[in-house]
Parts: sequence; C-alpha cells; structure tokens
Amino acid sequence: MKILTGCLAATEGEVRIAGHDIFEEAQEAKKHIGYLPEVPPLYMDMTVAEQLEFACELRGLRIKKSLLRAYIDNLCARTQVSDTRDRLIRNLSKGYRQRVAVTQLLVGDPEILILDEPTVGLDPRQIREFRALLSGLSREHTIILSSHILSEISSICDRILVFYEGMLIADGHPQQLQEQLSNCRVLEVEIRGDAEGIVSLLRNLPDVLTVKEQGSGFYQVSHRVSTDIRSALYRTLRPTEYELMMMKPEEISLESLYLRITENEQETTK
Repeated sequence: MKILTGCLAATEGEVRIAGHDIFEEAQEAKKHIGYLPEVPPLYMDMTVAEQLEFACELRGLRIKKSLLRAYIDNLCARTQVSDTRDRLIRNLSKGYRQRVAVTQLLVGDPEILILDEPTVGLDPRQIREFRALLSGLSREHTIILSSHILSEISSICDRILVFYEGMLIADGHPQQLQEQLSNCRVLEVEIRGDAEGIVSLLRNLPDVLTVKEQGSGFYQVSHRVSTDIRSALYRTLRPTEYELMMMKPEEISLESLYLRITENEQETTK
C-alpha cells in the first residue's frame, strides 16, 4: 500500500495512477488518490471542520472562504458526520473518527480511495455502518482496500487480489477464484419425498459427480463447473411426485479460498 501511494519507493517495477508514474510525476499522480493508513492522520485538538479545512489547504484547493463552509458541509453530509462538525476529534468515538478520516479522503474528489485495514478497532455496529459507507462511496470512486479480516473483504469487495510472500497469486471475484481451484460446484437442495428415489434421480442429472443425503430432505449435489444443473433439476422434478422446496449454490467462505490458494502455492514452490 505504501508503494502504491508513493510513501515508499519500489526496488523494481512501476506504479501508474491515471497514467502518471507515482514517483516520477508524484504531484500529478497523487491528485487522483486519497489514502487512509491503518492509523488515521487526525489531529485530536482540532474540530472536524478545522481538520477538513486543513486538508483542503494541504490539497492546494483554491476555494473562496465564503464557499469553504458549504464545501465542507457537503463532504460531511456524504459521510454522515454533519452532527460532529464543531466537535473536537478527541471527543469522538473510534467509529466517528474513522468516518472523519474517510471524509478527509474525499477532499479534492480523488477518483481512487486507498484504505489500509480500515475496520481495525471498530465494534460490530461500527463495522456494519462503515461497510454501508464504503458501499455508497464505491458508486462514485474506485476503492482499494487491504485487510486481514477476510469476512470483511468478501462482504465489501467485488474483486479480490491475493498476495503470498509479495507475489500476486490470485485475482478475481470469489466465485471465479473458486472455479480456478476446483472442477466442481456444490448445489444444496431440499426435496420432499422418498429419499432413495430422490438420490437416484439426482445422480442421473447431467454432469453430476456425487450426491450426499444430509437428512430431513436435504441433499448436497456436486457437479462439474461447466454445467448449471438447476434448470435440468427443475424440469426433471416437475412431472414427479417429489416436491422441490429449496435450491441454492453452496457459498464457499473467503477464508477457505485463501487457505486453499496459499496451500496450492506452497505445494508448487516446494
């Protein structure tokens, strides 16, 4: 993250932001990014408004004093910190300080927001609120987020990059990563009727690999990635006495994906 934002020089390779080299054209490149490190750069003895005014000065924004208040009010409204505008930052909760830090990122309206471990230290309610905040901002900005809390990544991000010992080893949506690691998918179904007959019917569907009876009418059907068996299952069940109650693809956790990806990488480097 430090290399990406120009805080640390790279020993090789290059980073380009909006076509500008982050080291050769640092000033121009950094106009396009907002960076939030793990420890937010906030001054505890400033009010929220003073902190944002200071950020405007650092960004070199030329805003008339008569318009500056309205500009800051607009920023505060976007991140829902308007009610803290005149409060000292030291008196804010951890969650609100993090919101103020994100508000500061928006000064200058950069296209790219880069956040390093942004939910560390937040309680469950604050994390949920912060997710909603990032979700709203993602409609107008590209957000790059790093975190070791993998459940957080899967709930926020629509593209995931996995690094292992400094190397990029996987890139894609969680579903794409799963397909890269496996030749099968799992469909969870609930069907009412004779279990023996249902198992036989499921096994005869195209490209089904295994069928596991879970009890109480639930089954796990493993099938090839290349085939979506849901339509075939529905058509097959329709003329029978069996009653389809539920059908959904199994969701694999990002933690499981990460472990499988890194284990595969360890095997290939032995």
